[in-house]
Amino acid sequence: MNRREFMQTSVKGGVTASLLPPQTATTARSRPKTSDLPPNILFIMADQVTPFMIGPYGQKAAHTPHLDLLARSGTVFDAAYCGSPLCVPSRMSLWTGRLPHKIQAYDNASEFAAHIPTTLHYLRRANYRTVASGKCHFIGPDQAHGFNERLTPDIFHSDFGPLPDWTLGPVLNKGTDVQTMLRMLGPHKWTKQMGFDQMTFDRTLARLREYAMGKHRDQPLFLYVSFTQPHDPYTTTKHYLDLYKDAEIPLPKAHGNILELSPTYKWLVTQHGINLVNLSPGKIREARRNYLGMVSWVDDRIGKLLAELRRLDLDKSFAVFFTSDHGAMLGEHGQWSKRYMLEWSSRVPLIVSAPGRLPAGRRIAAPVSLIDVLPTLADLAGAKIETELDGRSLLPLLKETETGDGRVVIAEYLGEGVIEPVRMVRWEQYKYIIVNDYPPQLYDLQADPNENANVAGQAKYSQVESRLRGFALRGWDGPALQRAVLQNQQSRRVVRSMKDYGGIPQWEYEPIETGTYDPDSDFIPFTRREY
Repeated sequence: MNRREFMQTSVKGGVTASLLPPQTATTARSRPKTSDLPPNILFIMADQVTPFMIGPYGQKAAHTPHLDLLARSGTVFDAAYCGSPLCVPSRMSLWTGRLPHKIQAYDNASEFAAHIPTTLHYLRRANYRTVASGKCHFIGPDQAHGFNERLTPDIFHSDFGPLPDWTLGPVLNKGTDVQTMLRMLGPHKWTKQMGFDQMTFDRTLARLREYAMGKHRDQPLFLYVSFTQPHDPYTTTKHYLDLYKDAEIPLPKAHGNILELSPTYKWLVTQHGINLVNLSPGKIREARRNYLGMVSWVDDRIGKLLAELRRLDLDKSFAVFFTSDHGAMLGEHGQWSKRYMLEWSSRVPLIVSAPGRLPAGRRIAAPVSLIDVLPTLADLAGAKIETELDGRSLLPLLKETETGDGRVVIAEYLGEGVIEPVRMVRWEQYKYIIVNDYPPQLYDLQADPNENANVAGQAKYSQVESRLRGFALRGWDGPALQRAVLQNQQSRRVVRSMKDYGGIPQWEYEPIETGTYDPDSDFIPFTRREY
């Protein structure tokens, strides 16, 4: 095709007509319905979104019209949890369908081993084209993990820099303390996070348009879009702050002293410098206003992506997922950041919309996990799983062929801010948390949704606690795991020390930009790096 022919082509029905194969008289009659074909998948993730601060989960102050619309067109999971309330281990468990400790997903410096099969490997075996735009947060030399293409660099380093040291005991981390989190309250004209997310959005939009024009159109597309907002530091532009100018932004609820729930929370109080500040109600409300502004920034881009799917006539061929890697405390229980097994930190939004394929306007109360994502996507794609998983497909819940009764969710935390392994179990209305020799925590989320009362040890809950403890201890040796984590940290410290001996390993991912536009090319391939 020469330049003149290319310029005369047009996108109709979402595909450039001149790039389509010839259609015989019988092709139209024999073509399968869209709902019978494997769906394209748009998987959208934002960072550090607690469901309690967005419209689909009842936050009246939130300005999230596009997430609200997505929720109405699909299914909302009302009790979805991350595999671990920290970026890297949560994402590792999501992509692998495994519990964190089984893949050594301990902290934000945990290497993602290349030999572990991921969602992307299985989707590629089902003939999907797998593309990532935005934050992946892969640590280690493998920066693909099954993706055919990565359209952007990452916003965080890919080395062992943020490695914790449990041998030091509880320590203040000046990169994750409250003062650092709230140091940039807006308005700001522009930030590094906005720049990264705008790049992510722009390249996602371009890739969708290329797909509509025929690029790799012979394969279903899995497009992962990962925004870094509303990760702290909390700040946004005047435009998004003004959306909340007159909003009644709620303050945290009255919870009492968190140390009365468990003495182990002292570790995180120290990590986040909670004991060094006394935030006024005005400061807390302003922090939440900035957080909501960041959420609205992301919601705005999600709306534009969904509108572009409609404009390109691709919307009926796509299943759309929205979630986050973990939540954020935002002052609840007097705490900030993540790393807690409490609801505001460990719960995540999970919305799935596929009009014509899955029912709309539904809510599912059964507890589920991001660890369930791999088997769910494999189920949607018709991919055969050949390795052990800890997750269960959500497709039966989405198709209303399963009620979700008896589902058990497990989450783990083995990163900075604690000094021993933490495990959480969610079953029915109950949550149970164990930390080696420390007293357990048990919450009845139906009677006490704000987690104000640890009812572990009460006679009324003895049978429930016994059952939950059985779930928690299955396949779990806390003391042995503590030793394994300490040994793993020491090994990585040796490798990280190479910065003092000539430099640390260079694992950063950088897409290869092509430079000037080639007028004789059908496409603008902004990255040539493929796997």
